[in-house]
Amino acid sequence: MARSNEFSIYPNRSAKPLLHILYWSMMLFFIMAITSYSFKASIFYTESVLFSCSVLLNAILIHYFVCYFGFQHIRKKRWALIIVDILAIYFISLLITTSSLNLLKYLYPENAVIGRLYQNFAVNSFRKAFNGELLLWIFSLIIWFNTFGIIIKIGKDFHESSLEKLAIAQEKNSMEISFLRAQIQPHFLFNTLNSIYGLIIHNEEASRVVIQLSNLLRFSLYDSAKEHITLKEEIEFLSNYLLLEKMRYKESRVQIEYDFEQIENKEKIIKPLILINFIENAFKHGINATIKNAWIKLSMTEQDGILTFHSANNKPIAANGKRNHESSGGLGLKNVRRRLELEYQTRYSLDIKETDDVYEVALVLKL
Repeated sequence: MARSNEFSIYPNRSAKPLLHILYWSMMLFFIMAITSYSFKASIFYTESVLFSCSVLLNAILIHYFVCYFGFQHIRKKRWALIIVDILAIYFISLLITTSSLNLLKYLYPENAVIGRLYQNFAVNSFRKAFNGELLLWIFSLIIWFNTFGIIIKIGKDFHESSLEKLAIAQEKNSMEISFLRAQIQPHFLFNTLNSIYGLIIHNEEASRVVIQLSNLLRFSLYDSAKEHITLKEEIEFLSNYLLLEKMRYKESRVQIEYDFEQIENKEKIIKPLILINFIENAFKHGINATIKNAWIKLSMTEQDGILTFHSANNKPIAANGKRNHESSGGLGLKNVRRRLELEYQTRYSLDIKETDDVYEVALVLKL
């Protein structure tokens, strides 16, 4: 998952490459100091420096391979790919080591240290690639010169993740406080709705509207505060919302179609108030005086714990008479993206497509 820049430990974009260069420069001097001891020469001895550069190249490749592939596979628990990663790391190190020893042997055939390293660790046959002493030496190089960098990476990611989670928690608390300050006392509100319902009970459409509104308010005030709700509860909430919108917009104004019946298990759980953002977005941007035949189409299916939600609507025409090319998203869409990243992490995919005429959202959740 790409980390938002606002939570990065780097003060600006240019700082990241500069700090990485500084780290690898320090690592090179460290490797040179270790290698000079083996060559029994000064730290800037040519053969020692060249061999140190090959070790550094190996460390750099392994570090970024682990950070950008290995960690991702570990987070997703793809064990088969993790084994492939370990083998890839070993063969990358083997290739670099063998190539550097062959080059050094060619350049400095009389150097005793290079000759000994070449004899012990240069691979000239497939069988030798799995020699026990060679395996131990290669993995010793990998662990010795990569452990510190990997620890820094883990610490950095943990710190940035903690900052992001804290910001989300503070934002949520702030929204809840604002909501509590603004809301009417719930019991008073529901009692008032009951009184209104008693007055209009003989008007079927009006009484149905009050019931739908009451259900929506009850969900918003109480059920939405839960950690999880069932698909049955989510579908009931969305259906109530859509029924109210159908009453609000007559069929001559907008065609609203939805199908939430293709659900294998309605007891599966989902985070509340995830899907409603996309539906509200469709109504907000899909119903406009410039659209003569407005339409909104929604569908939801669930099978084997995989929920697929699809939303589509036609787009309004801008003031200049052309289709509006601006994204129909906004703050609500940005917030729901952040919620998905935090609460579903790698268990979701969100695909948003926009053409001149249509705005579509396809969301897949692993429940």
